Amino acid sequence: MGSRPERLALERVLFEGIEEMVFIVRVEPDAWVYEFINEAVKAHTQMDETALGKSFLEVHEPEVARQLIYYYEKALTEGASIFYEDSYHAPNGELRYSKSRLTPMVDESGRCSHVVSVVNDVTEEKLAKHAREEALSRLEESNAKYRSLFESNGDAVFTLTLAGQINGGNRMARELVKRPISELAGRDFCDLVEQNERMRSKEIFEEAASGLYKDHRLSLQPKGGKAIGCLVKFIPISINGKVTGYYLMAKNMTELDMLVSKYLESEKNFRVIAENVYDVVILMNRQKEYLYISPSSQEIFGIASEEAIAQKPFFNVHPDDLGLVHQQFQEAVQKAGPYSLQLRFDHPESGWIWAEMNGTPVYDEEGIFSHMVMIVRDISMQKKYEAQLEYYAFHDSLTGLPNRRYFQEYSSKLKEQAKAGEKIALAVLDLDDFKQINDEYGHDFGDMVLAEFAMRLSKLEEEGYIPIRMGGDEFLVVLEGGGTDSAAQRAAAKIRSVLSGGLAINGISIPVNFSLGAASALSAEESISSILRRADEAMYKAKGSEANTIEILQP
Repeated sequence: MGSRPERLALERVLFEGIEEMVFIVRVEPDAWVYEFINEAVKAHTQMDETALGKSFLEVHEPEVARQLIYYYEKALTEGASIFYEDSYHAPNGELRYSKSRLTPMVDESGRCSHVVSVVNDVTEEKLAKHAREEALSRLEESNAKYRSLFESNGDAVFTLTLAGQINGGNRMARELVKRPISELAGRDFCDLVEQNERMRSKEIFEEAASGLYKDHRLSLQPKGGKAIGCLVKFIPISINGKVTGYYLMAKNMTELDMLVSKYLESEKNFRVIAENVYDVVILMNRQKEYLYISPSSQEIFGIASEEAIAQKPFFNVHPDDLGLVHQQFQEAVQKAGPYSLQLRFDHPESGWIWAEMNGTPVYDEEGIFSHMVMIVRDISMQKKYEAQLEYYAFHDSLTGLPNRRYFQEYSSKLKEQAKAGEKIALAVLDLDDFKQINDEYGHDFGDMVLAEFAMRLSKLEEEGYIPIRMGGDEFLVVLEGGGTDSAAQRAAAKIRSVLSGGLAINGISIPVNFSLGAASALSAEESISSILRRADEAMYKAKGSEANTIEILQP
């Protein structure tokens, strides 16, 4: 045992000179008792001198005490130092992490009287490790997304070093150059370019290296094949704000070149066509502010893109379509899905034009909506053709009157009107002796007679009646509201008046003789075909009488 000054020096070292927390715990038959703690323990934990002489169970919560007993007994059993990691609360309540070394103190008889615990605060190390693991996890997730986007890209994408050497490429890149990327690794990207464009490709790369990233036309040379015209662009690969390489994006322009080859007099002409052919491209953010409108806006909307971009959202959409556009926009954002609709846009010269809008929402890496990409295509001609087709489907090509198909479609409406209590009558009429006209003057002349006869019938539309050509020289007139005797008589009189007088065709005078039969519904349940059949019977009854006879069957 040393002198008193030596013991004081040792105690001062234990108390003040050691940064680690030191605990000396006495081993008793049925307890572990704190015998000593240094100043570091008092400074960094919630323990002080009051813990001395007390057992683990007296100082700590039961769960903490049981954990300490487990490790101390393990050190005692093994008779050697052990390490374990734990946590504790600092005086300010902050949770801290620690790494402890327990060393049993054995006397000459081999009995362990004390266990010394030296504790290091590893909170910063622990938090740093956790941060690294989180960063690595995010990096792996980001890398997975990148790889998926990279490999699934519809265009060829090569990765280049800062010097322009190839070190990677996606599936489309391999297909474009007809060789594996491993065969190109380490080679200058210019080796992919057609021989007479390589000098220019170097200039383009140097331009990108200086910070100017533009689209350019280059011809890439696949293995054993003909050079392919591509639209290329260099995009920097930036990590932590530092450019570490470049992406070489290459879009195969073969098909588009075939469509616009007569305009490819210069690179500028090509870019104008490539960017503006057919469609208007619109980018709009969540606040529905225009981010971009392609130059083709001038051609389709009649307004320059730079002028349109400053307007309020959907400024040129027809008022009746505006609500649907906003609704589709919001639903696409919420459901993360595309939409398509047809709507009308105001053109300063052409008036309202029909267009098809296809919208696709775009989201950032965190799944937050970034902007909407809308492709707008002028379908005015398509709509015009559709209207013409619909017209021809429901109208007779010779006379211009509604046809039998129109009547079939219209019958359901007539039936609903009958159920609602509205009176409906049908009048069937045909030309007398029309076969004789065809035989004597020819079918072309007969067609002219039918056309003139139909033109007179069309005047009935002014009275609210609907004249229809059912086929040949047979015509039908829908007499809405003509279900009474007086109404039917008025309708018959009107039909007679518009058809009165002969026809003059190519200088030949043709008398207009016709037979007409009419019938109205017997009840609301009677079918339209039944009414038509009875009207037809009335017409044949009239045909057996003198010319221009009208036969009306009332219920």
